[in-house]
Amino acid sequence: MIRRKWRWLAISLQLLALVAFIYHSVQADSVATSVTVGNSAPSFTVDPAESPASSSTSPTDVGSSITFTATASDPNNESYYLIICKTNSVSPTNGGAPTCPGGSWCVSAATTSGSQASCSYTTQQSDSESNDWYAFVCDGNSSAASCSTASQGTGDSGSPFKVNHPPSFTAISNDGPADPGATVTWTATASDGDLDGTADTVKLVVCKTAGISAGDCDGGASDRWCASALTSSNPSCSYSVPVPTADQAYNAYAYVVDNHNLGSSDTTQGSNSSYTVNNVAPVVSAVTINSGTDITLTEGTTTSVVLGATITDNNGCGDVSTATASAYRSGIGYAACDTSAEANDNNCYPVINCSVVASGNTCDGASDASADYECTVSMQYHADPTDLNTQYPTENWLDSVIATDDNGASHRAEVSTGVEVNSLVALDVTGSISYGNLTVGQKNDPLDKTTTVTGTGNVGLDVELSGTDMSSGSDTIAVTQQKYALAASTAYASGASLTTTATEVELNVAKTTDNASPATKTIWWGIEIPSNTPPGTYSGTNTVGAVKGETVDW
Repeated sequence: MIRRKWRWLAISLQLLALVAFIYHSVQADSVATSVTVGNSAPSFTVDPAESPASSSTSPTDVGSSITFTATASDPNNESYYLIICKTNSVSPTNGGAPTCPGGSWCVSAATTSGSQASCSYTTQQSDSESNDWYAFVCDGNSSAASCSTASQGTGDSGSPFKVNHPPSFTAISNDGPADPGATVTWTATASDGDLDGTADTVKLVVCKTAGISAGDCDGGASDRWCASALTSSNPSCSYSVPVPTADQAYNAYAYVVDNHNLGSSDTTQGSNSSYTVNNVAPVVSAVTINSGTDITLTEGTTTSVVLGATITDNNGCGDVSTATASAYRSGIGYAACDTSAEANDNNCYPVINCSVVASGNTCDGASDASADYECTVSMQYHADPTDLNTQYPTENWLDSVIATDDNGASHRAEVSTGVEVNSLVALDVTGSISYGNLTVGQKNDPLDKTTTVTGTGNVGLDVELSGTDMSSGSDTIAVTQQKYALAASTAYASGASLTTTATEVELNVAKTTDNASPATKTIWWGIEIPSNTPPGTYSGTNTVGAVKGETVDW
C-alpha cells in the first residue's frame, strides 16, 4: 500500500514538469472585436390620454387647454419626444423634435426614457367640434431618429377631443315699460351652431349688475331679474314687477350661455337692456267723514271734523306728494268746492291738507304701498244743517280726498255714504233789562228797553218768552206788568204781557251765514208800576228760549 502511494506521487511530479515546459515554450497574441448597434424607436409604456377628458357631453370650451400625457421607454435609453399629430403621419428629426406633415396639436420637450411626457394645446374658435389626434413617441437620435406607431388612447380621454364653441348672441330687447304688478319680458336673438352629438341649447340670464359666472349672475338669484330655460334658439325670460316699485329705469344686463355654461363672445353679451317702471297715479279709497256719524256743531265756535282715506300708490307710499280734501253739502258738490276761492263756511270747506296718520297704517318705506290719511276741518257753527225741518232735508254732507304723486298724477274719491249736519238751535241774548226809576203809576210808554237776540247756531230762530214776578224782599210786582213787542215805538198798551209760561214769539231771526256778522233781532220791553207798590229795588228773571224757526223765514 505504501509502495503504491509513492508511485502516484512520482507520476504527478512528472506531469507538472511537462506542463511547465510547455508553458515556457508557447508565445501569446490578441484578436480585435467589433459590433454595430442599430437605433430602435421608443414605445409607449403608458397610453396617451387627454386631461381633462374631452367628450360630446363634456367638451372643452374654446380658449381652454387640453394637456396630452404619455410615458414611453427607449431601447437605446435615449430621451424621447411626445408629439400629437392631426393625421396618422409623423416625421422624425435627427438630433431634434419630430414634426407632423399633416399638422400637429402639440409636441413635448425631450423627456428621459421611462418618464412621463406632456404637451398642451389651447382650443381655438376655428377648431372643429370633433378633432382627431394621433400620438407618437420619437427619439432624437442624431443620425437615425425613429418614431413609434400611432396611438389614439382609449375612452373619453382618447381621440378625438371635442371643442365647445360659444353661442351666437346678436340682439336683446324687452317689452317695457311696465306698471308695478305687470310683467317685463326680455327676448334674445341667440343660437348655438354646435351639433356634434346632441345639439347645444342656449339660455338667457338677465342680471341686475354686470357679471356672470358658472351660468348665473355673479350675485346669484338675488342679483337676477330672470333666467330662461334651455332652448334651441331665441330664449326669453320674464320678471314680474312687484307692488310697490318706484317709477324709474332699472339696469338689466343680458347674457346668453349654452348648456355647458359657456357664454357668448359677441358684443351683445353683457349689454344693458334696461327697463322702466311706469309712474302710476295713486288710488284713494275708504273715504270717511266724521267716522260716518252725523255732525253736531258747537254753539258760537268751530267744531273739528275729521276726514279720512286710504291712499295707495303702487310706486310706493312715499311717492305721494300731496293729499287734500274738501267737505261740502251734497247740493254744492265737489266741482263747486275744489278751489280755495270757492270756500264758504256754510256749505264748502275746500283744499284741506291731509297727513299720514300717526299710528296704524303708516307709510313704512319703499316696500309699503299704502297709508291712511287724516284731514281736519274746522267747521263753523252756522254750517248748513241737513236734518229734518231744515232748508236741505234731502241733502247731506260729503267729502272728497284727492292724492297727487311726485309726477303730478292724481286721483280723487268721494265718500260713499254721507252724514247729516244736525240742526244747532242756539242764541245769545245781549244786554239786561233795566226799567229805570219809576213811581207808582209810571210806565215805559212806548216800550223803550231792548234786548238783542243773536243766532249762534245754524238755523233761523223764533223765541219762547217767559218771566218771573219781580220782588223786593217780600214785596212783588207781577210778571204780567211787563210787556214786550217786536217793533220800536210800540205803545205800552199794545205790547204783549209777559207770563210765567213760555210763549213762542215769531221773532224770525235769520240763519247766521257769517260768523263775523251774525244774524240778530231786537225785542222791546216796558213795565208799569201798579198802585200800592211799596218803594224798593225789584228784580226778577226773564227767559228767552231758542226755537227753530220756519225755514221760509231763515
